[in-house]
Amino acid sequence: MEAAASELSRRDRNKQKNRREIIRAALSVFAEKGYDQASIQEIADRSDFAVSTLYGLFESKEDIYHKVSAYVGRTTGEIFDEAMGRGSDEYEKLVNFARAKGAVYKESPDGVRMLEHEQHHARLSGQPLPKNGIGEIYERFMQRIRDLFASGVQKGLFVDLDPAILATSLDSMTTALIRLTQDDPQQFSFEDRIDDVIAIFFGPVLVKKK
Repeated sequence: MEAAASELSRRDRNKQKNRREIIRAALSVFAEKGYDQASIQEIADRSDFAVSTLYGLFESKEDIYHKVSAYVGRTTGEIFDEAMGRGSDEYEKLVNFARAKGAVYKESPDGVRMLEHEQHHARLSGQPLPKNGIGEIYERFMQRIRDLFASGVQKGLFVDLDPAILATSLDSMTTALIRLTQDDPQQFSFEDRIDDVIAIFFGPVLVKKK
C-alpha cells in the first residue's frame, strides 16, 4: 500500500511539473500570437509534449489559456500589492504602482504582451475578461488607482481632475515607456526613464504648496 501511495504521489508530482512546463510554454505562444492565432500544436511543440499529453492535463486550448492568464495575474498582482503596500499616502502609492510596472515587465515580458492581447481581444469582441486572469486582475488594480486619485483630489493632494482620466493617463504613459523598452532596449530602459515619466505626469497634477 505504501509503495502504491508513493507511486501515486510521484505521478501527481510529475503531472504538476508537466502542467507548469506547459503553462510556461503556452504563455510564450499566447504572448506572441494571442489566443485566436495560437494553436494546441504550437503549444505542444514548444513545451516538447505530445498533443495527447496536453489534452490529458487540460480540457482545451481555452482551459490552457485561462490557467496561463490566472498564473500571470497571480504573479502580477503580488508585485503590485507589495509595491503599493509600501506607500504612505496616495502619491507614494501611485508612484510605486508606476515603478512596479517596470518590475512586472522585467519579471514577465511575455505576461505584459499577453495582457495587451487580452485587453485588445476583449475590446474587439465585447466579451468579458477571463475570470481571475491577468486582464481582470489588472482592471482591479486600475480601479484602485482611480480610487487613489479620487482620494488624493478630495484631500487636496492632486488638482481637481477626473480620477478616471488621471488613472488612464498614468497607465498610458507607463505603458508607452514599456513599449519603447520592448522596441528599442538599447536606447530605452524602463528603470532609467521612469523618473522622467513620473516627473512629467505628476508635475502638473500635484497641488503646489504655498
